[in-house]
Amino acid sequence: MKKVIVALSVGMLIGSSSMAVAATSKKVQATLANFKVIVNGQSKSVTSDQLLYKGNTYLQLREAAKILGYEVNYASSTRSIEFSAKSQSQADWITLIDLSASNGYQVNLKGDSSDVYNISKNLKTILSVNANGLKEDEEKVVTAPSGNTVRIKKLQGSLVLNRADLKKAGLIL
Repeated sequence: MKKVIVALSVGMLIGSSSMAVAATSKKVQATLANFKVIVNGQSKSVTSDQLLYKGNTYLQLREAAKILGYEVNYASSTRSIEFSAKSQSQADWITLIDLSASNGYQVNLKGDSSDVYNISKNLKTILSVNANGLKEDEEKVVTAPSGNTVRIKKLQGSLVLNRADLKKAGLIL
């Protein structure tokens, strides 16, 4: 009889402690979905489901980085996630979004075109980029108002500009 009482007591202790832990843990209700991911007009394949939570869609960082052409590394000692260009040649190029964010430029579509961009600062156009008909890995040259040329190309579906050319034209440091 003592064994039964001890076993029941231990069982009740374990049960009540797991209930206490469950009561203090946050629960999240989310929905799994599988969306079509499109980057610069090109459909990209994803292997994992996306998570929908409170009107936001979440994609695994490693998969998002792969789609955008980056590698992801995690450093457990510093608890940091590092994104890096997959190749040196890719690091030689900068997207319009990164150019805008790092230099305070505004990037706008010119008129109704989906392939002509005006890059401006303080309402002054510093570069007009016509990517009309540009194919993947194909390069094209545009001329800045300063007379310097800047190479552009589509790299993994994104329009990118050559960093060295932008530096030579005085558009980035």
